[in-house]
Amino acid sequence: MRLYFDTCIVNDSFVLLQNHGGNKLRPEDVKCPLEQWTLEYIALYYLLDLDDQWNLEFGSSPVMYEELKNMRIRSALAREKKGTMLQMYDLLVEKIISYELLPVPGSLLKEISKILPDRKDIEHVCQALLGRWDYFITTDFNSILIHTKQLRPFGIIAVSPRKFIEDNFVTLEALVRTLHGSWVSLADVVKSWVNEIESSVEA
Repeated sequence: MRLYFDTCIVNDSFVLLQNHGGNKLRPEDVKCPLEQWTLEYIALYYLLDLDDQWNLEFGSSPVMYEELKNMRIRSALAREKKGTMLQMYDLLVEKIISYELLPVPGSLLKEISKILPDRKDIEHVCQALLGRWDYFITTDFNSILIHTKQLRPFGIIAVSPRKFIEDNFVTLEALVRTLHGSWVSLADVVKSWVNEIESSVEA
């Protein structure tokens, strides 16, 4: 299966790296409610590690690079974040056999614009459709995932990391117990991650 990542996924990957590296996070980098987003962080953490085992191909498009390149820098931590996210982008690009910005027909742009409000979201979805990706992976619940049903007829399935795993493979609870032992519950992992993320956020 081929999975298209939008820029939200790279942002979430940055949060994972900072958290597991014991580094600081800006308050705006952490999404709320934290417990809900922590479930998505956990799912993404496993998803990125199981691509070979599950025969998954990850990728994106130059739209992501444009977003990252135009990120505003207002602090040293923001500069570090931008650099790390651009490195992640380069890793994604290495996994894509044919990589280019695909020309978007005006008719497709018009139809997707009727569904999604944000210009960059529209561009991402159009690139995923034209690139024939199977899934559009994002944690943008407010702008993209609320329109999943409307996007489905175009041939793309927009889902969060957790929903992708649970719809195609196994529940997140079962995955946690398989990888860490039957005595470890998802609730335990969520509690631990929430505490770690909260302690990483700059005051």
